[in-house]
Amino acid sequence: MQRNQHTLQKLLLLLICVGLWSNPSNASNRYYADNTLEPTAGFAWDWSAGAGYYIEDSYLVGMDSYSDGLELDINLAVSYQRFYLDIDHSQLSGGVIIGYSIINKYDWDLDILGTNIQAGFDETGLDFYNSGTVAELEGIRSRKYDFDTGLRLTRRFENSQISFEYLHDISSAHNGWVINSFFSHILPWQNWEFRTGVGISAYSADFTNYYFGITADEATAQRPVYQADSAVSVIFEFHAEYPLNQH
Repeated sequence: MQRNQHTLQKLLLLLICVGLWSNPSNASNRYYADNTLEPTAGFAWDWSAGAGYYIEDSYLVGMDSYSDGLELDINLAVSYQRFYLDIDHSQLSGGVIIGYSIINKYDWDLDILGTNIQAGFDETGLDFYNSGTVAELEGIRSRKYDFDTGLRLTRRFENSQISFEYLHDISSAHNGWVINSFFSHILPWQNWEFRTGVGISAYSADFTNYYFGITADEATAQRPVYQADSAVSVIFEFHAEYPLNQH
């Protein structure tokens, strides 16, 4: 990593996730080997609901640097032929994914997908229900949510999976690219299922400068002009799951 490279780091320890399942369910998260995002003969769907405990460190100045608590998780995977929609909020590497399977053979997968990478924010911060201005952010321009499309190459093993993605913004938010790599492993034990994953992502200078750069119009005595460079983030994920009911 170059000295002038702006590094973003995210670290999550998702301690426990306990769910109520609609049927014997597989995780839909695209980064795990038992994901249901594969071509189907027709229409198929899978859902789950549960709760998790999160620990979060905000990267925006003026916002609480530490927050934690319980949150509800509602996850949905829908597929038809080679198309799929995945909504997974139970893991940090989840999100909302729209995809199409190009190749699904010999434990290799090649998909076209679209997803949101970065949440938008403005001078009120990131909180959805916050309508007040954060003093340290006052005067910044609004950063939009992005929507990125690209390719994902995946190699699946028995309980492990490795994935590589190249995504490019098509929403005209930052017009930059993101490269993701992720390795995951699933360890069943009695009725428990433990999931671990580690990933590295690279972001173009267009991405980081749009969200984290400071223009001359935004600059103040306490907030100087800043030109962001390309960036790297590291993600570690631990997820423990125990079903309360199955039918």
